[in-house]
Amino acid sequence: MISVTSRFCEAFQIYFRSNRARCCRPTPTLHSESSSDAVDCDGPKAAGRTRPERSSRTRRRSTTTTRNRESSKHQKEETVVFDGKALTSSQCSNEGASPFDLSGSNGITKQIRCMTPDISPQGERIEHPCFSFLSLDDLFGQELGMSAKFNDDASFRLALRAAIRQDIFDSTPFYRNLSEKAASVLLLPDSSLEGSWRKPVDYGSDIRMKHTTKVLVDAFDCIADRTNIPTGDELLDKIGSACGAKPSTHLIDIYGVQDRKISHSWHQDSGISPDSSKTVLWGFPAEDNYEGCGVFSHVIPLQYECVAPDTHPRMEPVLFDGFDENHDAHIVRPSYAPGRELLLYRDIDVLHSSPDVAYRTSVMRFM
Repeated sequence: MISVTSRFCEAFQIYFRSNRARCCRPTPTLHSESSSDAVDCDGPKAAGRTRPERSSRTRRRSTTTTRNRESSKHQKEETVVFDGKALTSSQCSNEGASPFDLSGSNGITKQIRCMTPDISPQGERIEHPCFSFLSLDDLFGQELGMSAKFNDDASFRLALRAAIRQDIFDSTPFYRNLSEKAASVLLLPDSSLEGSWRKPVDYGSDIRMKHTTKVLVDAFDCIADRTNIPTGDELLDKIGSACGAKPSTHLIDIYGVQDRKISHSWHQDSGISPDSSKTVLWGFPAEDNYEGCGVFSHVIPLQYECVAPDTHPRMEPVLFDGFDENHDAHIVRPSYAPGRELLLYRDIDVLHSSPDVAYRTSVMRFM
């Protein structure tokens, strides 16, 4: 609706133009359609036409303006619709991509730049696969059926994620002094939360992941051998053990950008993989039995190890710049599927980035 002030301003402008026209132009000859001097404020030689009242013209302009604004608003609303599932369904995982040579740029003229100083882009040649997948059943056994339960039951996945987040929050000293309002915001499902996947020694034999344990017991209570049901502590410890001999024990549940497409931001988490330690990504898909891209981080497998010096901080990322569409052939968008709930890689073997299009609940990163 047009405001009273807007209507007044439009009426005043029309009145001002009308009076100026009358002052500057010859006085019209009234009742003379044939007079060459017939002039009206809407234009020369307009005598004999019936001039609409000013209020009618203002209403027409106001109505037209309102329609234009509403049409523009509807067009904008239609353009912001984002469908992550549709976009990821058209993406190719490209898991057979050839490794990328950071030092030679693989014949591509645009040179890739490492934005972090003192990084060697050409360590030892990589002879093994730069990434691999694991199933939850590989860690917890076929008898339990963890993989099938995780992929078949959305309510179980959501409850499990919420319980893990709550237990990590409750056992992380950094969060203890947060206000109730700040804590509630941090625990919202669309926020990221971090801590350690390893149980602190001061817990002794006590269970740390109490909420997680309850979710697991409730979910698998019907199995014949209930001793196979892991506690919440055993769940995280088993997945964390896939990181290798010298993990940092850092865990973060990453929600990320899920309402629009973003540009890749290629990096390493630290450029360090002591004793071949690995990063483990546990994908939480957005729907049951999902198969496709958008759950895991995207990776660029490297031809040679890219290693940071020993003095580089363990959790400080190594940043890269210069990638564009010419490098798409080297980008892997790992495909999630039942039996491929976990993605593993050494940090020195790949560059990685948040997916350009995310379609997931979250991804948990173990290091």
